[in-house]
Amino acid sequence: MSEQLPPAAVPVVSAAVDLLMDYQDPDYALLYLDRVGRYVGPGCPLADILTEISRLMVDRMMFEDPIRSAQIALDRVVSANGNAHSSAAEMVRKFTSSQLVAMLPSKAARPILNVLTRLGWSDASMSMHFGGSTGARLWWLNALVAMRRVRPYSYRFSRERVWVERWLHMIDRSQVRQHEAAWEVVETARLITGTGISYQRGVENWNAVIEGLVKPVCDGRLSVPDFAVAVRTARQAAEQLEGDRLKQVIASLISGGSAPAAAAR
Repeated sequence: MSEQLPPAAVPVVSAAVDLLMDYQDPDYALLYLDRVGRYVGPGCPLADILTEISRLMVDRMMFEDPIRSAQIALDRVVSANGNAHSSAAEMVRKFTSSQLVAMLPSKAARPILNVLTRLGWSDASMSMHFGGSTGARLWWLNALVAMRRVRPYSYRFSRERVWVERWLHMIDRSQVRQHEAAWEVVETARLITGTGISYQRGVENWNAVIEGLVKPVCDGRLSVPDFAVAVRTARQAAEQLEGDRLKQVIASLISGGSAPAAAAR
């Protein structure tokens, strides 16, 4: 594949393979290569943005759950040769209760998530501490890291897999409408970062941009003066706004206006 990739994409894809094997396993790295391979070859209309797709895709495939946090913390301890003080090596990550439950297999996670939603507890934030070089702390980190073997069977893993596929699908559909818009849809992946509430907010904002603007245009149900500019404006608004305020900006773009100055602040 490297001979068919744009030169700028070769180091990105090569590094991604190593990272994903460490994050999960060789099969996960092969899934990444399979996804990249969709945009390789003569005549591919998205070859010019393949490097950016490859870079953002590995970031999204390496979503941070408690297992990933433990991997990062354990790497820090190992790099310090086990001499770091537990307080210095420790890091804190916040996850919502629903994100922790999502580590369970889908059949077990769904009923619990339904109960949490009904009780209004799905977004309850919980702090987890990772790091340290004492025996108990190292045992805890290693136990969490070992859980990566069962990660592919978790509800979270299946949802993340669906998200990446949908992102790629919307990139493809946007390219058909306007090539420049495909680049802007690629960049929407940057909305989803971190853990806890910030991650959840990013997912909600991404869905708002896709469901409110990108998909309707690709379906032919909406027409906007400049699709690429509209997606870029909505994405930039989603970096600062959420909920109804973001929907107002998207609505103004659909009607052919510009984002309200008050909403953009």
